[in-house]
Amino acid sequence: MTPAKGNDPDRTPAGQAAPDAARGHVSSKFIRREAALAASDAKHAKISAQRFSLLRTRILREMRSRGWSTLAVVPVTPGAGGTFVAVNLALALARQPHTQVALIDLDLGSPSVAGQLGIPGCAAVSAALRAGGDLEMLVSQVDEAPNLSVLAPQRAETDAAELLQDEALAQAMRRLHDSHPAEIAVIDTAALLGEDAALAALPLADALLLVADGHRGTAADMAECERLLVGMPPVMGVVLNKSED
Repeated sequence: MTPAKGNDPDRTPAGQAAPDAARGHVSSKFIRREAALAASDAKHAKISAQRFSLLRTRILREMRSRGWSTLAVVPVTPGAGGTFVAVNLALALARQPHTQVALIDLDLGSPSVAGQLGIPGCAAVSAALRAGGDLEMLVSQVDEAPNLSVLAPQRAETDAAELLQDEALAQAMRRLHDSHPAEIAVIDTAALLGEDAALAALPLADALLLVADGHRGTAADMAECERLLVGMPPVMGVVLNKSED
């Protein structure tokens, strides 16, 4: 992965783990369903697309100006919708011409990217590390979004926080960064409050995007986040998900 750079960010053109031999390409039920919805309700589809296009514009401009390439999408609390934001942001980024995007599920204790996208999940990250540390074997390209690649484990890891702090994973992520053509990597993480798995994943990113629950989130939650994030990568912003606006 190369640091973000390039074109105007607003130029946008109009189960079970798969066997190793079958990795390479996957088809997304979610993207096909969204395309069908767009065909039947163009107004709703346009509003939804615009929300993430605006977020994409800001993310691309900031990351390109700073030479960053890896963004962690971090829900403040469980159920805040971090995976929803990570998936839709990655899809919006991948619609940008000539922008290769990698979506990586590092919520290893409760992975949900594969389910959100409606694709077969890959084998466990821990198994890949035991086999020699090559994460590239877990990456698949999404047929309906040619600029998007995903690393989306199917099953949960029993010791997710410990695995995320393992130097073997950090080295494997660096090798993936160096070998994969993606300009931007979007990492989906566990919730920041209530467990340590998210904190363990954050040092793998250049910057963070927080996702707060627009209905149940509190000022106390944000204050605790601020305390926990001291010394962590910079926060690019906060998305209020499920808000009534």
